Amino acid sequence: MQNVDFHVDDNIVLRIRTIRGALLRKNPAKPPFFDDRESFDFRIDSGIIGISTESLANLLNNYVFAYPKAPLKGVSITTEGGQIKMKGTVHKVTDLPFEIVGDIHATPEGKIQLHPTSIKTGGIPVKGLMNLFGIELDELIKGTESHGVKIDDNDITMDPEVIIPPPQVRGKITAIRIEGDEVIQVFGAANTTSIARSTSRRRGSNFMYYRGGTIRFGKLTMSNADLRLVDKDPKTPFDFSMDHYNSQLVAGYSKNQPNLGLVVHVPDYYRIQAAARKTSAGSGSNTVSRR
Repeated sequence: MQNVDFHVDDNIVLRIRTIRGALLRKNPAKPPFFDDRESFDFRIDSGIIGISTESLANLLNNYVFAYPKAPLKGVSITTEGGQIKMKGTVHKVTDLPFEIVGDIHATPEGKIQLHPTSIKTGGIPVKGLMNLFGIELDELIKGTESHGVKIDDNDITMDPEVIIPPPQVRGKITAIRIEGDEVIQVFGAANTTSIARSTSRRRGSNFMYYRGGTIRFGKLTMSNADLRLVDKDPKTPFDFSMDHYNSQLVAGYSKNQPNLGLVVHVPDYYRIQAAARKTSAGSGSNTVSRR
């Protein structure tokens, strides 16, 4: 993939600069099926992916901590220089506001780690995460380990292979840095010198290319796949939604290739959304006028 804004859902977007890898079937007897996000994982051999602080906060609020009696809620994330600032509410005897500012880096195991340099609750500095969470620390660890977040001494560690809803990402993060409002993650052999170049130039050839193996989408099954989804508007990144991809295909057009491959020219998802809202608004106004 190259220059793709990949919607995991409507509120979580992975800003893919470039990735190379594979779709891994979860069931050996069934190929990856685009209509079933549980049917496959993304294996990333090399790549550069950004996630905005807004999407990262949505990920924590709507997935990682979206369970009854979660110790953290209302999390917001911003960048401050080269650091991350996290705010929210921690549930102790009563709900208390907290603020954590820290450095973010990749661990040797390929996980994302936030190392606090400043921790406050109610505007008052505290010495560490244990002082902030207190006896709720055990609950925090137990409640979120299955969603890929845990406390390591005074660090918050997030596992990229677990924190993202299906289809899950399989790959090792080798470097992380902050660019504007984004956390940029480098996977595998992608070199760090290409990060600045990729973040400053996100236009041109925007596509998703699937080659080899068998894939399913809608009622179609493609063996020895040769499928390229191309952005109809190369001036901006290719906005693609897993949940609404069929609407994008309907609004696009396809061309068979001499080698029996298929190229599909697809409009951006946000344009499909805008058109749907316009149609809905028009229908509503027509209904009112008929009355």
